[in-house]
Amino acid sequence: MNYFDDLEFICYGNSRKNAYANCKRNFEYYGLQFIRSGRILVECEDCEPWQDSGPLVFFTAPGRNFSYCTPTGTRDHLFICFRGDRVRRYLASGLLPDVCGRKFPITAPEDFSEALENLLRTLRRGSSISHCKAVLQLENILLQVINQPQIRQDGNDTVDSVRDLVRRIAEHPEKRWSLPEEAAACRISQVHFRRLFTRETGVSPQAYLLDHRVRYAAQLLQSTDMLIKEIAWSSGFGGAFYFSRQFRKMMNMSPAEYRKKFSNKL
Repeated sequence: MNYFDDLEFICYGNSRKNAYANCKRNFEYYGLQFIRSGRILVECEDCEPWQDSGPLVFFTAPGRNFSYCTPTGTRDHLFICFRGDRVRRYLASGLLPDVCGRKFPITAPEDFSEALENLLRTLRRGSSISHCKAVLQLENILLQVINQPQIRQDGNDTVDSVRDLVRRIAEHPEKRWSLPEEAAACRISQVHFRRLFTRETGVSPQAYLLDHRVRYAAQLLQSTDMLIKEIAWSSGFGGAFYFSRQFRKMMNMSPAEYRKKFSNKL
């Protein structure tokens, strides 16, 4: 018998959709669920429901009812599900937490993401040697989860400042926002600012601003007679060509086509 045959990989992959999972206690495998970005709402039998943003890991386990979904937006979600006699050794040693739904913040997301992507690539090869390598990779990943460095605890003022910025951008996307200046105003580095902002919204600050500017421009196209170049400037884009390119990318039609199709004018 092969030394690694006591572990079976059931399913694995990467989902970027807002999929809803609702599992009953009679399923037979464990799952490592890595939310790389976006929000997740987790409800598990015998645990308090919780909601948070990635990067984080939670585990699913047999014998318990659980469900999870993304309440708003989308999520970037990598997963690996497995079963077998080897899992009992993981549980007995503490390598695999025996707590369905418990949240583990990932404080080194780039390294963890790369390790999990490598595991998925190994599994896709499908050979017996690849299976052996995949078992070792999984064990290394489980070690990374339970030995996470201490997560930085941001003060309430910092988090509140970022949340306030998210709200202000949504209310006035047309303003001339300087994201580096906003990071400085929060008294944090641009890297950490981007991380906190992405945890709150599921997307980067620039993507969030761009999304709201396009939506603001769409409202102007529907409800005003402004020229498209005027709308480009009024919604914060600064130029008609860049505006038209970004609008088409998001809406799958040009500003002129959108106005013709959705105009509210009588």
